[in-house]
Amino acid sequence: MDFRELREAIEEVEIRNLRHIAELYGSELSLHGVEEYRRLSGLQSISSTCFEAARISAILIDDGIEFVKKHDIEWHKRLAPVVGRILRIERLAEKILDEEFPDGGAWTLDTFTETYLEKLKSYPFSLSLISFCYLVLIGIINEACFSWFPYICVTVANQIFGLKSIAAYRSGLEINTNATRKDAEEGLSEILSAGKPTRNMNKSFIDYVFTRSLEVALCFDLPVQIHTGFGDKDLDMRLPNPLHLRTLLEDKRFSKCRIVLLHASYPFSKEASYLASVYPQVYLDFGLAVPKLSFHGMISSVKELLELAPIKKVMFSTDGYAFPETFYLAREVVFSVLRDACIDGDLSIPEAIEATKDIFAQNAIQFYKINLSLDSKHTVTPNSMKTNTSASHNDVSLVRIIWVVPGKRFNNVTKKNGVGLTFACMGATSFADAPPDETNLTGVGEIRLTPDLSTKCRIPWKTQEEMVLAGMQLKPGEAWEYCPREALRRVSKILKDEFDLEMNAGFENEFFLFKSVLREEKEEWMPIDSAPYGSTSAFDATSTLLHEVVAALNSLNITVEQVEMKLNIIYSYSWKEILCWSYLYLT
Repeated sequence: MDFRELREAIEEVEIRNLRHIAELYGSELSLHGVEEYRRLSGLQSISSTCFEAARISAILIDDGIEFVKKHDIEWHKRLAPVVGRILRIERLAEKILDEEFPDGGAWTLDTFTETYLEKLKSYPFSLSLISFCYLVLIGIINEACFSWFPYICVTVANQIFGLKSIAAYRSGLEINTNATRKDAEEGLSEILSAGKPTRNMNKSFIDYVFTRSLEVALCFDLPVQIHTGFGDKDLDMRLPNPLHLRTLLEDKRFSKCRIVLLHASYPFSKEASYLASVYPQVYLDFGLAVPKLSFHGMISSVKELLELAPIKKVMFSTDGYAFPETFYLAREVVFSVLRDACIDGDLSIPEAIEATKDIFAQNAIQFYKINLSLDSKHTVTPNSMKTNTSASHNDVSLVRIIWVVPGKRFNNVTKKNGVGLTFACMGATSFADAPPDETNLTGVGEIRLTPDLSTKCRIPWKTQEEMVLAGMQLKPGEAWEYCPREALRRVSKILKDEFDLEMNAGFENEFFLFKSVLREEKEEWMPIDSAPYGSTSAFDATSTLLHEVVAALNSLNITVEQVEMKLNIIYSYSWKEILCWSYLYLT
């Protein structure tokens, strides 16, 4: 790959992220080091690395952008379980007008409209028969849409998940959904007289195409993306203010059409937040604003979006293209925004965790109606290996959070407020219910054990119980100075910031395996085998059990590096037994 392309890629994700990319690749912390790694690894390898690290479960591609070289939809399926298309309506209209009219005739508004709608209907849309029937029942789909029913396709290949408009680049967002036929015909005539390749800059014709596309989106229950705010240098920044969409949003014909305003509408983020708060059909996406803006700019724009807009209507997309690194982004911005919300008292820690899942995954899944059951190996929950999504809260009887809390109380109370614990408990010894002298830990004062919901998981060997790690906090967002997890974070940060070291911890769990035998009609426990060190027969004897142990640990997101069978000599009743001593090395 040409190194100039790499420089563009690095600029695209901003130089401040060079450290993140170098750490991801395990390369030297320099532009040259990253360049060399990319050159040796190749596009497929670095793409897989970036997409896996970013935990991307769905790729929706706006393939209306023209590149000299680009991979097709099929190629991207090796990177994520769900891959689909976003259809850019202005580009589709221009491609149609670039074609020669059949029989050597000239395009008219009627022939264009017929061809345009046929093209739209020929694409496989993400709409099932059940969804279609439901939309008919609630009145969204009218009789005219039934003529399109034969075109509905539920296949996954090249599936259209939504439409997109870049009207902001051409004539602005003051869309007239009642453009007259006469205006549209005059607009088409002006476009055709300008010659080929076609570039539609006529406002009346753009509004006409946009309105016809909304009708299709409504009938097929497709969402519509609208470019708002900043973009390339050919964009007149007086035109992409989302407030110009008022006429469209007030049109009752399209009140059920889901619309997402892209790019945080920057610098009109407050205006976008207002629209999402008053119009049920408006959603927000802050891709491109993150990571394009400065760190302060990213934080302020996301905060402005959340000032009025419901969290359930705000989502993040990478807006990446061309270079795999643009899909791998740090999450510090959202963390900073939600952390400040917790400190200010707007959100509790559990609510902020839930907001993270919504912004990064769930809101987009619901908005685009993405079915991730196509590949059970992938999921988009931030703690994908820890969350049992098939289990309901109702069948959990107990939750372990140092204390053991009934499942119902955990969901109603503990999840938000935590569990109280006196200072003294932290210093209690194994031989007394009191802390040693001079610890300054007494029975006066209380901390809260606040559950870290990203660690909550079903206990494999007790399927009606869950366990969750907890932080020790004085109040929401303020860790207690003696909290072990916070102490580990502080030490890890010092190692990283001052010495550029990362600490990894592993655990060597040792245990004995016995079997029950009868001797003189009495049960005794004997070593499960007497094989020498490292013998495969020792593994054969315990294979079933070890498979269960490893599977249970993996389900808890605990990686087992290796299993080792050792020997240990134990003297009992003056005779010698050789026991199987098993090691599990965990990280």
